[in-house]
This record gives sequence, structure tokens and C-alpha cells, in this order.
Amino acid sequence: MTGPAASGEPHGDLELVLASGSPYRAAMLASEGITATIDPPEVDERALDHLFDELGPVGFALELARRKASDVAPRHRDAVVLGADQVGVLDVGGTAVQLTKQPDEDTAVDQLLRMSGSTHRLVNGIVLVHLRSGRVVEGVDEQVVTMRRFDEAEARAYVRRFAPYDSSGSYRIEDQIEMGEGEGFVVDVAGEDPSGVQGLPVPLVRRMLASMHAPD
Repeated sequence: MTGPAASGEPHGDLELVLASGSPYRAAMLASEGITATIDPPEVDERALDHLFDELGPVGFALELARRKASDVAPRHRDAVVLGADQVGVLDVGGTAVQLTKQPDEDTAVDQLLRMSGSTHRLVNGIVLVHLRSGRVVEGVDEQVVTMRRFDEAEARAYVRRFAPYDSSGSYRIEDQIEMGEGEGFVVDVAGEDPSGVQGLPVPLVRRMLASMHAPD
């Protein structure tokens, strides 16, 4: 994980705007007592997939987060705008392969089977922007997730039950908990905080927000 880098300085109490249409990120902020206005960006993430190989997982996650924050920030010049994106990465023969949201049952099952019995990474890029002051803070959180071996029947049953089409990697950690011990696919998560698996690493966000209000 890299720490936040900042420039400029905002002043006073600032409104927080979440540049995301994800109900999971909004719910995580609310559950942590962090008040935010929700303003989804108009950014076509899939149209930018070609940048993954060029930028690498960390650079790609940050670039998506920057674009989301930049799209929303002009509408909230006096607020801190939070852009976030999560990139799933499966290392295959030394090559980083992107895990994406799959649109239907068959493609979701195929992706899950590629992850069976292996370890993958979830890289979160977080960007805070305050246009009025010109201050920008960026940070990265990485989670390492290990899955047990499972077969196609298990993967298909999971997809039919939970329809994880809005999640990178075609699974949600919340579903794994609901499935119960021995039934879920995830057997280990290594990272600072489980919220990073859900796509918004709350401890990192808190540190970055504190940095936005601190002098350089």
C-alpha cells in the first residue's frame, strides 16, 4: 500500500462528495459515520480496459479513480470529491490478467473457474480532489485473496443464487460470509482491512481525508 501524496491546502470544514454509483461504497461510508453526497460520474470503465496493460494494476486503478473524481469535481468546486476504483488481478504465468465485471452467467462462471484454487489481488485506487484549493491526495490499497478449489457446479450455483454481475472477479465477499463456513470460495484475505475487498478501504480513506485538512 502506498501512502497519500498531497499538494495545495483546503480551508475549513469541507463537504465530501462520493464520485461513484456503487451502493456498496455509499453504504460503507454511511456505516462508518462518514457523511457524503452521492454524485455518480459518467465514466465508461470498460472503454478504458486497454490501459490496463500500459499502466499496470496500480496505475490503472488510480487512473480510473482520477477520471471519476475529475468528472464530478467541476460540479462541486468547494467540496472534497472522492473517486475510487477497484481492479481485480490474477497472475497467470507471471502475467497480470485483469478480472472484470462479467455480464452473464456463463462468463461469470468461466471467470470464477479461472480463480479456483488460486490467489488474486484486489487493487483499490483512491483519489481525493478539492478544486477550490487545487489539492489532490492519492492512495492505493491492496488485498490478496485466496480461494479454495471448487468445480463448475458450485460456481454456477453461486452465480445463480447471488448474480454477482456488478463485481470485479464475479464474486462478493459479503456473499461468501452468507454462504457459511466451508461453502464460500474465499479461504483467506490478506490486507489492512476487509473493507478493501468491498471496494472502499475505509482506514485509508480516513487517513487521506485527514491529510486533506492538514497543512503540507
